Amino acid sequence: MVFRSLIAFLLLTSPALAADWTMLPDRSELRFEGTQAGAPFQGSFAEFTSAITLDPTNLENASIGVEIITASANSGSTERDGALPGADWFDVATHPTASFLSSTVTKTDAGYMAEGTLTIKGTSLPVTLPFSLDIDGDQATAAGSLTIDRNDYGIGTGPLSPMVGNEVAITFDLVATR
Repeated sequence: MVFRSLIAFLLLTSPALAADWTMLPDRSELRFEGTQAGAPFQGSFAEFTSAITLDPTNLENASIGVEIITASANSGSTERDGALPGADWFDVATHPTASFLSSTVTKTDAGYMAEGTLTIKGTSLPVTLPFSLDIDGDQATAAGSLTIDRNDYGIGTGPLSPMVGNEVAITFDLVATR
């Protein structure tokens, strides 16, 4: 009986369970950067959640999921922010969220790479997301970015679309605890 209790204890305290991370929203950021009329602009999403299971010694079982509330986009421009929720841009009435879900996570010379699917405005496409990861005890920080073509996701289809650059950089800095 003691042996079974010991095995149960070891299973419950295994590194696999310690690989689940809880994002700290007040210390995490999800930003975007693009151009409008040739001038760069930056923005962020105020609301997003994550589900992260990641143990650097067991990447086969890693999973990264992020859900973004598209209506929380803010670029600091009243005109631009007024247009973003509309049907030509994020169409938040029909598509209130965007998401990323990893299929694999691997170690690279520069850090890590998550292969997965990015879904925006109902369009799901494969993406590669390089990121750095620093784990210090029960706290982890991760940072990364990728660049997408907004046209691939049907973002910015209206008459002002030609004024906005096609490439949008998406950058994140996450802090999480286990």
